[in-house]
Amino acid sequence: MEVIIKRHCVANDPESGLSPLQNDLLDHPARIRIASAPTGAGKSYAFERAMERGERVLFMVPTRRLAQNLLAGVAENLVSRYGWREDIAWRKLAEWSSDGTKRLKDEGFTAITPHRVREIFGLYPARDEGEMIVAIPESVDKILLRAQRQRGQTDAGIFSLLMNFEHIVFDEFHTISARGFGLAALTAKLAASMEGVRAKVSFLSATPLDIGSVLRRLDVPDDQVVELHELTTHSGRTVHGDVRLALEEAPSMVHLARSHMDALKYELSKGRQVVVIYDALHDLVGQQGEMEALLRETGVAPRRALLINSIADSVSHDPGTGFFAVGREHSPDSFDVLIATASVELGVTFRANLLFMEPGFEPMNFLQRYGRAARGEHRGQVFVRWDGEAAGKRPWLRELRLWLQEHDGAELEIEELTKLLSRSARLRFDDVPEEDGHFGRLPLRAAYAAGLYWNAIMAHWSNRGGRWEHLREHQPGPAKCVHALLRKVRAMERDPIFGSSARKWCDGFEAQARIMRDIGARIRVVDGEGVKQWVPLLWLQRYTDILQRFPVGYSDKDGLEEVVIDGKLEGLVGGERRYVPAMKGVRFPHTLYTDQIPDNSSLVDDWCRLFSNRSGSDGEAWDEYPEAMAAALDLVRRTGLVVTDDEVDLGSSSIIL
Repeated sequence: MEVIIKRHCVANDPESGLSPLQNDLLDHPARIRIASAPTGAGKSYAFERAMERGERVLFMVPTRRLAQNLLAGVAENLVSRYGWREDIAWRKLAEWSSDGTKRLKDEGFTAITPHRVREIFGLYPARDEGEMIVAIPESVDKILLRAQRQRGQTDAGIFSLLMNFEHIVFDEFHTISARGFGLAALTAKLAASMEGVRAKVSFLSATPLDIGSVLRRLDVPDDQVVELHELTTHSGRTVHGDVRLALEEAPSMVHLARSHMDALKYELSKGRQVVVIYDALHDLVGQQGEMEALLRETGVAPRRALLINSIADSVSHDPGTGFFAVGREHSPDSFDVLIATASVELGVTFRANLLFMEPGFEPMNFLQRYGRAARGEHRGQVFVRWDGEAAGKRPWLRELRLWLQEHDGAELEIEELTKLLSRSARLRFDDVPEEDGHFGRLPLRAAYAAGLYWNAIMAHWSNRGGRWEHLREHQPGPAKCVHALLRKVRAMERDPIFGSSARKWCDGFEAQARIMRDIGARIRVVDGEGVKQWVPLLWLQRYTDILQRFPVGYSDKDGLEEVVIDGKLEGLVGGERRYVPAMKGVRFPHTLYTDQIPDNSSLVDDWCRLFSNRSGSDGEAWDEYPEAMAAALDLVRRTGLVVTDDEVDLGSSSIIL
């Protein structure tokens, strides 16, 4: 079954060349802009134009891949469209991520954080052109909450960001988790409340979440927030050409691609990319051999296909020996075929008209993936693998199939597909109106997690005197609530029995402000050719027997834990998944003993249930410190944050992402 999603455009101002949304992103007077537009509509392009007119932009993205893709595109456009010298263009761009850190170290920089603090005030001040810093949120957090001030180090912080950039952008904001909303909330609240502030804050997504209720809970005035939408038209600048969207049964992605060999060969013969997107990492890794054989049949040469997934992207340097290229050093634009997982759906631009994909776990995944194909004035084909077993767990996917059956052979507008998928996403949210175009709602827990982050910023040495007073004056209700509850729990610290555990728990809870997203434990795997990859520990346990066959040791060079295997990782991936539950070691404020509970959607409820047990020594703590114990329970329920027995590693997130 298939439909044609018809060619669609956005209006274009003949003088500026900008769409209505792009104009609003540049000049709308509201301090906070929440913008939605179809994939490929040019949301980020507006900020290239901001640079062209001399403005500074801090552009935050969720992944290193997207940072790499965005920077390459901006640099190319600055040279080709606006006539900038290439060396000037790159001096006016910076990347804050682990990749950017590595490049700086390769160039001889040793003090990375002080260097980036200086970049807040200017990248190349000798020139008047605009500037852009592309960053992952963890890198910005590392600047704002950096360690104790060193001699000669400036006290630049959150206020410096707001006063040194015209635009602070959170791209793909639907990926921001409730626990990680603190940086975005802090920036939006201060931008909306400060007189004479330079920065305006923009949230961008093709599949937006409703964040308005959380912003209101954080006392962000409604009159400082505007929701912007890009309407599609039948004339103007083309976003996507006609796209054939087909849903087909196939036992694997290799089978799906093989059933369209002629289309695959044709696209490659025309010098266009082909993209394959998997749902599951283990399927991609397990099918690499079959996929290689298929691509060889179509004439794809070795090293002309790139693997993009969390394991392949963890390779710091491609050894250049296998059929597939690996490693984040590679630009996707340089390859004939991309074999990827979900990370590529986050804004990465391809030159592909042919896309094979699994549907994703959520409706927004589907729409983001679909939007990667046939950008601009091109016809495209998107083939989606139907898996009845997977559909049994995803009601929205069954609804999509029924919709395709009902409209089989029809030509439809992109809004019809978007409306179907957004409605399916909203089924879990009873209070989201039917006409609302959001793909869900950020839970109110985000407001209290943001309150914890606000308090961490207040406590930082860069915010003393008038800055602290300003933060105190504008401290939102959730931040005050979290602060008051923590003070109640810390009352236990004076107790000779419970003091040590209470202090450790409170310190651990406050450290949760630094963890913007949950990234599971990883271990370095060194294969038979010496290639080093960071692999999720749970994934290794479920899909391989590597940890049973090979000893885990420590590297002589850096002391990090690693396992050395024979052969290649993909050759050791088993067909049957082992049942290995994800578990968390969690802490409590009244005991130094930890407990193991399942790391799933019930984590908070399970912690609260265990903590509420009032028998034995637990009961003594509840009897002696009822207010402090109740405050700890309230903190976890409000924020959704659970203190674990893992050490907080402030650099780990940038390594993974």
